[in-house]
Amino acid sequence: YNPSLLRLINHVVKAAHAEGKWAGMCGAMAGDQKAVPLLMGIGLDEFSMSATSVLETRSLMKRLDSTKMEELADKALTQAATMEEVLALVDDYTK
Repeated sequence: YNPSLLRLINHVVKAAHAEGKWAGMCGAMAGDQKAVPLLMGIGLDEFSMSATSVLETRSLMKRLDSTKMEELADKALTQAATMEEVLALVDDYTK
């Protein structure tokens, strides 16, 4: 949720898409259900998570609006200066 890392992820995703490739992620943030709207808003095509998170995440993804996810990502990338601010944006989105 570090804003600098989110900007790096955003850059990598855009670069991959510009080359016609997909961008995926694995690791702690990719497996965090709370991060799904943010990661999808950034444009991530694929991410891994634990088997115990899949059903809850699929349910969440059915309720998501792509425009709102992109707005969330934009706010996190341009307005948030701290991890706490990014988490507050994500919390507001997922309520």
